[in-house]
Amino acid sequence: MTDYYQLSPEKALTELKTSLSGLSDAEASKRLTAYGPNQLKEGKGVSHFKLFLEQFNNFLVWILLAAVAVSAAIGDIVESIVIVVIVIMNAVIGFVQEYRAEKAIDALKKLAGLHADVIRSGERRQIDAKQLVPGDIIFLETGDKIPADCRLLEESNFEVQESSLTGESAAVAKDIAAIRDAPIADQKNMAFSGTIIVRGRAKAVVAKTGMQTEIGRIANLIQTAKEEMTPLQKRLEKFAKQIGILTMAIAAIVFAATVLRGEDMLKMFETSVSLAVAAIPEGLPAVVAMSLALGVQRMIKRNALVRKLPSVETLGSTTVIATDKTGTLTMDKMTVKRLYVNGKTIEVKGEGYSVDEPLALEEDEKLLLRAGALCNDAALTSKGISGDPTEAALLVSAAKAGMKKEELDSRFRRVDELPFDSDRKRMSTVHEVGKQRIMYTKGAPDVVLKLCSRIHTGGKARKLTSSDRSRILKANAEFASSALRVLGFAYKPAAGKAAEKELIFIGLQAMIDPPRPEVKEAIERCEAAGIRVVMITGDHKLTAVAIAKELGITGKAVTGVELDSIQNLEERVHEIGVYARVSPEHKIKIVNALKKKGQVTAMTGDGVNDAPALKSANIGIAMGITGTDVAKEASKMVLTDDNFASIVNAVEEGRGIYDNIKKFIYFLLSSNLAEVLVVFLAILAGLKLPLLAIQILWVNLITDGLPAVALGVEPVAKDVMKKKPRKLSEGIITKAMAIRLLLTGATITAGTLGIYVWALYSKGWAWGAELPGSSPVYVYAITMAFTALVVFEMLNAIAAKSEEKNMLTKMFSNKWLLLAILSSLLLQFAVIYTPLSNYFHTTALALSDLAIIFAAASSVIAVDSLYKLVKNRMSVQTA
Repeated sequence: MTDYYQLSPEKALTELKTSLSGLSDAEASKRLTAYGPNQLKEGKGVSHFKLFLEQFNNFLVWILLAAVAVSAAIGDIVESIVIVVIVIMNAVIGFVQEYRAEKAIDALKKLAGLHADVIRSGERRQIDAKQLVPGDIIFLETGDKIPADCRLLEESNFEVQESSLTGESAAVAKDIAAIRDAPIADQKNMAFSGTIIVRGRAKAVVAKTGMQTEIGRIANLIQTAKEEMTPLQKRLEKFAKQIGILTMAIAAIVFAATVLRGEDMLKMFETSVSLAVAAIPEGLPAVVAMSLALGVQRMIKRNALVRKLPSVETLGSTTVIATDKTGTLTMDKMTVKRLYVNGKTIEVKGEGYSVDEPLALEEDEKLLLRAGALCNDAALTSKGISGDPTEAALLVSAAKAGMKKEELDSRFRRVDELPFDSDRKRMSTVHEVGKQRIMYTKGAPDVVLKLCSRIHTGGKARKLTSSDRSRILKANAEFASSALRVLGFAYKPAAGKAAEKELIFIGLQAMIDPPRPEVKEAIERCEAAGIRVVMITGDHKLTAVAIAKELGITGKAVTGVELDSIQNLEERVHEIGVYARVSPEHKIKIVNALKKKGQVTAMTGDGVNDAPALKSANIGIAMGITGTDVAKEASKMVLTDDNFASIVNAVEEGRGIYDNIKKFIYFLLSSNLAEVLVVFLAILAGLKLPLLAIQILWVNLITDGLPAVALGVEPVAKDVMKKKPRKLSEGIITKAMAIRLLLTGATITAGTLGIYVWALYSKGWAWGAELPGSSPVYVYAITMAFTALVVFEMLNAIAAKSEEKNMLTKMFSNKWLLLAILSSLLLQFAVIYTPLSNYFHTTALALSDLAIIFAAASSVIAVDSLYKLVKNRMSVQTA
């Protein structure tokens, strides 16, 4: 195996059969077939067959199947087969739910994958990192996660954090020189897969991919962990176990009471166990997982990629959104509008990245634009811009004066640089012109001005006076007060390495990044939803305040310097709406202060240094376009369009998903409660069982399946963003839901038992009279009770569509629910009106019987509507 670190860059390229112009698409495709995708092999997942078998991994199911086997052995073969078929159908539904949840989560993982900046067929482009092959030429920049093992070809101040591979916490400075035998930690000319770039940039050739990388060699130690359940799923699993214990106790009482009364022991055992199997909502966590995953896929269509499913639960509780300004609240299409040079202001015409408005300038003014174009990593192409929009605006202003980036780069060859970072608030590049070197610096005007001792005027440099400084700062303030973003420029002759001191000030370029048109409405929606929006920006205070005022962001404005002097920030965060001139460290301080005040905070970020704040926030939100890999990995959500409105859309979807989860949990629990109570209260009243084992399992099959899942895709309510945020500590089953759940369960129980008793009496039965299991009177009565329970639960599904409104007015808003209800009713009629009735111990019902059932079942909607009416009026009175 070749040790590429021992080869020179040229020999490494030769060995890998590639060149600086990269591979062709055809060659890359061949190599992908030969080497395989650039990914680590994960441990084998659970097979579909095993996943299906796991649906039977339930103690109660095994007991039921054992009882059925005994029943079959003593001659009751047909009913036993039917019960087994129902159990298998239940398992199929559980399998489908878990399989779809698994696939949905896998789809999210693929969307959240890394990308690589590569040269293919002579063009620079972004590709999925899995498509990288040995020989690819890639570009590496600050904040990137290195996608494969690479041999460096060019670098500038390139430092990598390799602790994930070597355990060494300090960043490693890299170079391109060949090295003799060396351990991984000393291979300074290599960049290894999975490590993080903390400074500088580089060009490299991919040497190894996938399992051939250094991290691939220890892949058995870093296999992808099994997806953990969300906190909500864990709470529901615990809750289901508690219900299970209670249900098993009731089932035991039912069994004991019926046997003591002389009923067939085996039949009663089957019935009791069936009751426990049907009533325990052991499938809740799987249904929740599927609803979360499918809901998150809907959010992707609205440009929000949720990386962690528990974040959906938190979204509905968000009370503060702390957002960056540039590119998130604004359009990120910077345009230079004014220049300040030689003590005068020059207006620049044109919008966006068009160069159709030429500029006629003097030499001093051209120097300002040349500095902006050379101290610059962006590029203007026929397809648009490549790089930072602010830098692109500087290229456009230079192009308007006839200075093209490509021509300048060839005349002024870059030989060194100090990259921009948010702490220094500046960037410097060193260029070679003949035998001379010159350094250009750009950055925040106040920062650049502090580094200057001279000023360029009239074609030469002179001493920078205090009056010069005052005029420059005044011009900067005037530009900033007009919501213009201002950059200062300076230069100096450079003899050796870049040193940012004793600079010569040139001038200012002021640009504007207009607010996105949809943001103002989004902020108004936040206000209606009880969510406060806070702006955090590195821009000048005056600029930030101007944009905030235009967008409707309220509150005081403070700068980073002022923030440093505030001792108890948590006591003042409620009155501050704009944070200007802040560093990433300030973001952590702001997040912590908001959290101490009890606020559930969503925080945006895009840089390496934003990662700690993103991790600290309740919801860390990374930018999908401008965000670094480090920021994305630290976040819980990624905006694919870097747009503030997408955050608000995500909150809306998050609230809708959570509401839907509550709806089907309410539906399942209220229905299952009724099933238990119908049997339990009948036994206490001395009645013969109103439901048989096979019927109980059938009700569980057709009601807990399709209708529950359909409630999970209920459309988001239009008023969901008019409610105040849910408290993070609030349980899924609130006091109000518990009351409603008990009321509904009681209504279904009373209605079903009432119909059962009425059916017995209507056929001449007297209380206490003997009632053989095969008698027509009993078969008719249990058919009525059986069908009534199904119809009650179907109408309960309609009532479950809203916690607050009478859903009869919105019955048709969810076609999937209507289809699920219709399907369940048709299946129920099939076991009454077809030969299946022989196996389910039912008899055909007359239309008048069905009319009685549907009339009685409608009481569940009437009672629920009355409860909602009373609850809403009480809410209005206490408001």
